[in-house]
Amino acid sequence: MKSKYFICVLLLTNFIIAQNQYINQVLLLNEGYVDFYTDEIIEPVTIGVYDYQSNLYNTVIEIDSAKFASDLIINEEYFFVAADNKLLKYHLDTYELIAEQEVPGIRKIAVYNEYLFISKGDYDLVTFGPIIFDSYLEVYSIDDLSFVSDFSSENMEGPQWSTESMIVKDNQLYIAINNAYEWGNYKGLVGIVNLNSLEYVQELDLGEDGKNPINMLLKDDKIYTINNKNWDGSSVSIISTDFNTETFSLSNVSSGCGVSMIRDENLYYQISTETQMYKFNLLNNQEDGVVDNLIDNYYAISQDPITGYIFASVADFTSNNDIIIYDENNNNINSFTAGVATGKIVFDVRSETTSVFEIYPNTSEIIKTVDILGRDTKKGNLLFEIYKNGDVNKKYILNNY
Repeated sequence: MKSKYFICVLLLTNFIIAQNQYINQVLLLNEGYVDFYTDEIIEPVTIGVYDYQSNLYNTVIEIDSAKFASDLIINEEYFFVAADNKLLKYHLDTYELIAEQEVPGIRKIAVYNEYLFISKGDYDLVTFGPIIFDSYLEVYSIDDLSFVSDFSSENMEGPQWSTESMIVKDNQLYIAINNAYEWGNYKGLVGIVNLNSLEYVQELDLGEDGKNPINMLLKDDKIYTINNKNWDGSSVSIISTDFNTETFSLSNVSSGCGVSMIRDENLYYQISTETQMYKFNLLNNQEDGVVDNLIDNYYAISQDPITGYIFASVADFTSNNDIIIYDENNNNINSFTAGVATGKIVFDVRSETTSVFEIYPNTSEIIKTVDILGRDTKKGNLLFEIYKNGDVNKKYILNNY
């Protein structure tokens, strides 16, 4: 009897499930300001949140003990921060500190299953040379941040010099090895870890023009690195699926690059002290002129994966900086003030599953949708659809997040 009733309901009801992604919030990591001569923290490291709907920015976390910060990533309901010599885990909704771990020299963070991979490198404040670590790549538990293992720099068991950006692709971890803290002795290598066995399996040499990789980007099946050589020029290296590498010097760059990102079929890059943004075409691997409308010197830049909008920070490193939002045509459509030296902008992407029970489906054209109070609407728990032929259809919508 129950199954017959269910079949009858299905005959009268059109049941639709749709899943839509949206930006729940934008997280901004602000590096703060330290007096170089006194080593005093003038402005602390902070984490702020920008809300699209309210167009408001709020500081949600202040890390008083940190003199700088270098990374922030989101994984499921948590986010992880590299701040000074600490690895920190926060809840993505409550911003509660869940766990912390001392990690001297921490630079960047990458996630794979239950592991957090940490790249490392730092200056010695006495000698101004690099700090020598036993390992420049370490692994921590994603649950409680406890130490799991490292990749010793001895006997080629891991990188032998300081590391920076990382990318996870096809069960492999790619690590940029640049020896960034030893002036004039920069390296241009990319290390590879087999994530199934946690073994350091090989290093790729980016060549003489590929020294000092500072950023690593992923597009389709290829990995791109932006390399700053000896800060007297820059290049782009391309790593293909068969681990072949190809490096292209950027003729219009006479010093190091600052920000870089991939947008559509172009790699955007900017010279550290300039205000023009340049393009490198990823289809023909050629320089392709200047990007229209991006005319500030940016400290961080990131693209909203849903709208395609660009968020970019303009910093003076001593006071609160501006965040400028550009549309898909690089028109300045909005801006707001964030903390001091926003160095990372991350989008909290979530999925909204909508179940729609439609009573007596109508094939006529819909000319209006209203909620139970008669207001024009596209959302709600109860909708009435008004059709061109005069019919009215009632819908029940359940939102599951």
